[in-house]
This record gives sequence, C-alpha cells and structure tokens, in this order.
Amino acid sequence: MQYRCAIIDDEPLALDILESYIQRTPYLELVTKSLELKTVADLIAERKVDVVFMDVNLRGDNREYISRLMQNDCVFILVTAYSSREVQHLFHRGKRGYLGKPASYKKFVGEMERLKIASS
Repeated sequence: MQYRCAIIDDEPLALDILESYIQRTPYLELVTKSLELKTVADLIAERKVDVVFMDVNLRGDNREYISRLMQNDCVFILVTAYSSREVQHLFHRGKRGYLGKPASYKKFVGEMERLKIASS
C-alpha cells in the first residue's frame, strides 16, 4: 500500500530531512510540504493525505488550523525536540506517532512500520 504524506515544519532543514526520508521509503509519497500550517491545513483532505508529519512547536497562533487539521482521518506523526513524555499529553497514541529531532532514518522507518502494523 502506498501512503500519501504531508510535512509541516517551520525549520527548513527538518523539512528537507523528512522529505529525503519519504523519498527513500518505497511505500511513501510526498504530496505537500510547508513551513506554515495554514498553507496545508485545507490541502490535507483535498489531496487525500494518509500521514502528516508535523512539528509540535510551529511559530504563530495555529489553534484554528490545528483544529481544522485534526478533523481529517489520517495518521499524525509529531516531530519535535521535546521528549515523548512531554508530548504525550497532546495526542493519544492510537493513530499518532512520535519522532524526536533529530530523527535518524532508522527511527523514521521504525515509526512508520509501527503505524502500518497498528492500522492493519
């Protein structure tokens, strides 16, 4: 199965790293990426995104966009420098994942495999 992905991160280097990881992974396809949440919040449903990689600490007031984003039926993987304990209060682990920054490709693939198993 091919998974359609979106990346939202206000750090250009982190955005580039995640993009390269998605390109290296045969069952992933990048359909949109942005430095700003508001740019892609509405595109997620329109482009039928399956997985959203999202930085937890995006600049600006994003409450409206996060609320809109969370209405989509997709997997959210939080990408952050915060520890997983600090982030757990934000999301339940069901259709959610976590990648600490900087994430190695091995950890990236491990999290994707965990989510593939959980969703099957």
